[in-house]
Amino acid sequence: MQKIAGINKKALGHQAADWIRNAIAAGSIAPGTRLTEIGLAEQIGLSRSTVRSAMERLSGEGLLVQHPYSGWEVMSLTVKDAEDLYAVRSTLEALAARLAAENLDDAGREVLENSLAALLAAVESGDRDAIAHADLEVHTVIVDLSGNARLSNHYAQVVDLARVYIRWTNTMHAGSLDRMLRDHRELVALIVARDAAAAEKLAFEHVSRSGKSLVEAMNGSPEFSINYD
Repeated sequence: MQKIAGINKKALGHQAADWIRNAIAAGSIAPGTRLTEIGLAEQIGLSRSTVRSAMERLSGEGLLVQHPYSGWEVMSLTVKDAEDLYAVRSTLEALAARLAAENLDDAGREVLENSLAALLAAVESGDRDAIAHADLEVHTVIVDLSGNARLSNHYAQVVDLARVYIRWTNTMHAGSLDRMLRDHRELVALIVARDAAAAEKLAFEHVSRSGKSLVEAMNGSPEFSINYD
């Protein structure tokens, strides 16, 4: 990955955290990988103190684990953590869908419909990474449209963890993609129609179903269907 260059020193810690977070979500750094401040500092092109600050931030988010006297490790994928994560995610997204439907304006409607169009284009392309990104982008747009800053802040951490699970587990197949597209189309339609109660219910059911599929995939493989290509 490219080193960070030409950035504001005041933002170095945040951008170093973004670099590490994106590398994990993109699959460049696998779950369970041991990390060192020196190694990351060399990769990113920043000081050890800046990288240490970034790693402490990511530890608070749950992406990294610090082991006394032995360094840092990327979070491991566990069924229990996936269950907990999606229980929280389904609750947050249900609330977001209700608030988005209640607060939607013309500008928000355009952004939401554009995110759905991007998801449809990604599915047509067959690019799994693009599909996963576009899928989560629709959900992120809905959370943003809720107008609730605290909800958005909590969701940002949850969705980063979800990206890791989605990237490292194989839960996509033709049937699941068809169902996912139907759910997204219906959810967007309900929000546009300002049907807050129905949008809240569908969002909860959709994310809960996704979590169940994820857990089933993990239970069905000792390696959680992880592909390290």
